[in-house]
Amino acid sequence: MNSKSEILDNIFSSDTNNNNYDKLGLKFNPFPRSGTANINSSDLLNQSLLPVDETVLQKIQDYLKHAFLENQLDPRDKFISATITGDYGLGKTQILMFVKSLLGQVTTKHNNGKNPYVIYIDNPGVKLSEFIGSIITQIGEENFKKFIWGKVINRIKDKEGYRNTLKRFERQGSLAFSGTDSNPYSENNTVSYKKFLDAFTNYISKPSERKDFDETFRKILLEIFEKDTGNSTIAEYFYELISSDFGVNKTWEALSTGSIKQLDKKEAEIIRYIVQLIKEQGFTDFFILVDEFEDVTRGRLTKAQIDNYVYNLRTLLDEHREWSLFFSMTSESLKQLGKISPPLADRITNSRIILQKLNTKQAERIVKNYLNLAKDKKSEDFKPFTSEGIKMLNDLTDGNTRRFLKNCFLMVEKASGTGESIDPQFVEKHFPNEEISSQNN
Repeated sequence: MNSKSEILDNIFSSDTNNNNYDKLGLKFNPFPRSGTANINSSDLLNQSLLPVDETVLQKIQDYLKHAFLENQLDPRDKFISATITGDYGLGKTQILMFVKSLLGQVTTKHNNGKNPYVIYIDNPGVKLSEFIGSIITQIGEENFKKFIWGKVINRIKDKEGYRNTLKRFERQGSLAFSGTDSNPYSENNTVSYKKFLDAFTNYISKPSERKDFDETFRKILLEIFEKDTGNSTIAEYFYELISSDFGVNKTWEALSTGSIKQLDKKEAEIIRYIVQLIKEQGFTDFFILVDEFEDVTRGRLTKAQIDNYVYNLRTLLDEHREWSLFFSMTSESLKQLGKISPPLADRITNSRIILQKLNTKQAERIVKNYLNLAKDKKSEDFKPFTSEGIKMLNDLTDGNTRRFLKNCFLMVEKASGTGESIDPQFVEKHFPNEEISSQNN
């Protein structure tokens, strides 16, 4: 029996390093070892992995084309939805990653005046406030606070009443900081909320004056937030969010997890404010890509929770139309959703994209796409695989994309030691018996 050191030697032997892939004409093994999409992969990588089903690709193009089309009757109305369905392992997440990568290239690759902001959510949560919390989380605390502060500073700059209220705090008390820019509204001071605040507080020397400033500024902020959101409760939480400059921000934690009960039923106001913030940063469109939406219907929630979630989401989609949505779920889950709430199912399927099992031609295309990631020059062949080997591997994995890719990774690993072609004999020799057993059961 091998000793522990021998086992480790085998694990880290040269046979497991990249220097053997050149026997196959590859720089590395490009296939995902788990068969699943990496949601953290670069947009450049995901854009290289085109959908192999031409119908799916055309529907994605149509969805994005329509999403960017101006609504001549109401330019603010940008709502459009698509839902991609298919069994587990057919590549729904990879499709969402491809859509995300395309949207990420819009601004840099095409001079069309479009600059979309894209958020990917891998968990819709168990209630609508958690769904909104996931959106806020993806924006990120620092970005979210920066966006809010930018909006606040611009509102104060643009309203004479606010400026007059704060005027008494400018350049008062000690002039020890006279070497700094004392005008809070200068370009230098409005690029950062800290500099903006310092332009006031650096000239306040007495605790009583600082207390007066804090209270005055708080009233201004609450007034701005309430006017923007139309709700005093939301205004209070946004104030608490940006007023915390150190330690754990409990308001952020609560907002991003959707655990603030007082904000339930106020999701439309929150998402409307979020979209306004994003667009004020120069973004023209707001896309939300929602993965694993079957979590809402497949048993995690009670019937009451499901009814509440779908009713509130349907209401939100009716009230807020300044975004584009792309959902992913299993076909069975969409069918269940149609029984629970036909209106919601209809609203999220402006376009329905159905993933099917891989056929042989599609399996060949997906192998070629991945292999080209590891080749010095792109080619149309799929060496070291043969077409017969690909067909056999696809048949053995029942056209399931995840299982097919996972076993492509395994075949390349096995072939890298010998440089053999991955033909039917090679596949038959190395295909895991447990996979055949599980498929037959």
